[in-house]
Amino acid sequence: MKTDEILEKHNLERDTVTRYIDAITHLNQSETANEVDVSRQTINRYKNAFAQMEPEERLLIISTLTQQKLLEQARK
Repeated sequence: MKTDEILEKHNLERDTVTRYIDAITHLNQSETANEVDVSRQTINRYKNAFAQMEPEERLLIISTLTQQKLLEQARK
């Protein structure tokens, strides 16, 4: 399964997931909501969606989007 298919399956937005992954690693849910500029309810929905994913799906999403973000940052 491809990244976009997994995101669609769990009704998640690519940009928000990328920012969520980055923020949740060092912030609590309330701080993550502020950092990502979404509600705490949205952060909770994303957290639950990640919990419902198969481990392989979660790994693919995290690794793919993190790699893309790092490559974008390296190009700047």
